[in-house]
This record gives sequence, structure tokens and C-alpha cells, in this order.
Amino acid sequence: MERKFFIVANPYSGQGRAQYALMRLKKKLDQEGYYYAVFLTPQSEILDEFIEENLFTDSTDVVAIGGDGTINACINAIKDKDMVLSFIPVGTGNDFVKTIDIGTDLDEHIDTLIYGKEKLVDVGICNNRRFINGLGVGFDGQIIYEDQNSTSMFNGYWRYLMRVLKILGSYKSKNYIFNMDGQKLEMNLLTMAIHNGTTFGGSFKLNPNSKNDDGLLDVCIIGRMSPVRRYLQLYKANFGSHGSLPEVNFFQTKELKIEANDQLRAHLDGEYFGHPPFEISILEKAQKVRVKI
Repeated sequence: MERKFFIVANPYSGQGRAQYALMRLKKKLDQEGYYYAVFLTPQSEILDEFIEENLFTDSTDVVAIGGDGTINACINAIKDKDMVLSFIPVGTGNDFVKTIDIGTDLDEHIDTLIYGKEKLVDVGICNNRRFINGLGVGFDGQIIYEDQNSTSMFNGYWRYLMRVLKILGSYKSKNYIFNMDGQKLEMNLLTMAIHNGTTFGGSFKLNPNSKNDDGLLDVCIIGRMSPVRRYLQLYKANFGSHGSLPEVNFFQTKELKIEANDQLRAHLDGEYFGHPPFEISILEKAQKVRVKI
């Protein structure tokens, strides 16, 4: 079957790196004689609908040039199509690609999407919207909410870290009522991170043991903690060693329901996602991606 590439590029991503990556990719595909089409994404909350409307139905490969938000839009646009998804990560956190091997630089990323092998990965679903890396409810969601409604002199990881440090001490734990594996639980938490991947925010390994092909969602919950203790222990989340803290617990599940609470804000793959109620589950090996041989 002749391969045809549909390239989804976010021109706002990576401070010019996305446009440079697109130029390099087009040059390589031209050299190899592949057919391709390019779709430059608009700044829209319904990006996946724009992608789906413009997607050529005979495409075999979809390439996401951008961050986790671009990847999320792509997996929702091609959810019922037999297409392989590849990545050139130029976003803020690039969290999902930390769980797969696509190489470490642009040349390797391009070689992987052309010459790499297919791998099936799990996909999460929350209220009928798919996610490939994770859903954060509570503190994580509050960070994204405040970040999208403010400006900063920082970019990328440092922008996220500054936002974390700003609200870490003042954020109040919230009441969660949720159902997991048939058991109804009520807890007072700072955050609940439901992941298919391991990392959020570029370096915070909230679910360090998560695997994207085991048919399970990994859940990290962090309970009440004094502001001083939060700042003193924050570094452990960077190394994935926060599980040693008594306030932290890990679970694995296939389904999770969180009851309505307007005080809880959420993000989905790094994009603001509103408030519960949420019905969350895992779709086993639901998406083909391209990785290094």
C-alpha cells in the first residue's frame, strides 16, 4: 500500500521550531518521493473537527508537529480511521513522547516517522473525548486554567514551573467523590492524576511506573499537605520518588468515575477541560503510532 502523509503542524508551537521542522520534513519527503499534504492548525477549541474536515481519507500516516495538544486533536480526529500517528515534538511539555522511543533530535524524529515500525498503544477516554497522555483533576487542572488566563515572561517548562510555584502554597485541597473498580470513595485531595503516560508539565513524573500498552490507567492521588511541606517535597515529583510520601498513593484501574464538583478544574493532555462529572476508561491498544526500529 502506498503511504500518504497528512502533516498537522501547529505554527504557534515551539517559537518557530514547528515551522523549521515542517520545512525539514517536507524536504526529506520530497527526496524520498512520498506524497504528502500539510494542514496548518488554527487557534481553535475544536481543532480536531478542523483536522477531520480537512483530512484526506486515503492518508495512511498522520504526523503531529506540535505539543501534546496537537497530538490530542489528532487522535480525536482519526479515532475511527486506520491511520498511523507519528510525532515531531516541539511543544511546551512534550509529555507523551517521553513514553515511546522516537529518537532524541529532529533528524531521528523524521527518520522514525518514515522508516520506523508500528506500535499499538492504549488511549484513555473521558466523557467521550480521547486522551493519549493524561487527565489531571485538581491542582494540575488549576495550573492550566490560570496559565491560559494570564501572561508570563517565561516560556515552555519554565513558564509551567513558575505557575506551579506561584499557586502551590495557596491552593486548598478539595473534596473528591469517585468510584473506582466498583468501590465508592470520598477523599480530600490536592490532585488526582489519571495517566496513560508517566509525565506532566515537562518533567513531573506523577505516575512513573505507567505503561502505555498495559490496558490500565495509572492513578496518582496526593492528599492534604501543608504549604511548607509542599515546597520542600516538590522536587520528588521530578524524579518520580514522591511515592515515598505518606500523602501519596497509586492505583491502577480500567474505569473511574468522578462525581460533579464545580470546585475541581481539570486538564486533558495539557488542555483545560472544565469540571467533573467525569467518566474515564481505557481503550486497549486503540492507536497505532510510529516508533524507532
